[in-house]
Amino acid sequence: MQLILEITQQSIAAFQLTGSEIQLLEKANCTKRTDTGYKEVLTQVIEKIGNLDRFENFSCSYFSQEFCLVPNSLFAASTPEVLLQYTAHKTISKSDTDYNRLPEWTSVIIYQLPMWVKSVLILKAPRIVIQHEIAHLLRHLTTGSLIPLRSHLVMHEEQFSLVVRKDGNIAHTSIQEYQTEEDIVYHLATVFTQLKIDSKNELFIHGTGEQIESIQKRLASHLKKINLFEQTKVEIQASTHLQYQTLCV
Repeated sequence: MQLILEITQQSIAAFQLTGSEIQLLEKANCTKRTDTGYKEVLTQVIEKIGNLDRFENFSCSYFSQEFCLVPNSLFAASTPEVLLQYTAHKTISKSDTDYNRLPEWTSVIIYQLPMWVKSVLILKAPRIVIQHEIAHLLRHLTTGSLIPLRSHLVMHEEQFSLVVRKDGNIAHTSIQEYQTEEDIVYHLATVFTQLKIDSKNELFIHGTGEQIESIQKRLASHLKKINLFEQTKVEIQASTHLQYQTLCV
């Protein structure tokens, strides 16, 4: 049995994975978006879960807008905090910088991981594996479907992440904000046009919660009406992305 945590800017959720079954244990909205506010919510979620001894494995997906993906050679020639600063929109301290190695792609994902995440989780569950959401998606892209052209989109309340695999390579990774499903359609159309995706491909849409799942259905409906996506098989898999965390423990 595995405890799975999902931390975004809007909420913190805890799930229990037993076999292939995902069950929501706790979810709390983050109304005070400060380090102190986030830390309080995360602490409350962990406390409500109860005794953690019943779990064999622990993992956490952290959704950070500040991230970059670099090849191993570049990572070896510099430091994580320096590389992250090239793409970050603000100054990020060394203590708030973390990274996950992706040997499957001979790459490293570097991202902002605030100390409040580590200070709570490592104390409560020392064996927990914390990784960026996109790291889990990229690990999964080396498994599964035989169709070489695949995209995964994970939706949250105000933002979404997108990864695209084309010709056996990582062709695109991004995190964007959105207000309606039309914003997501526009971003997908831009990416598909730039990458010249016009052959048979798959798009998997993930994200949990009634509001998110409602937007997913409208998004899928929109895509079916657009010629650009006529070769795209769209499949909604609400909670499947959470199971990708099993690839890191």
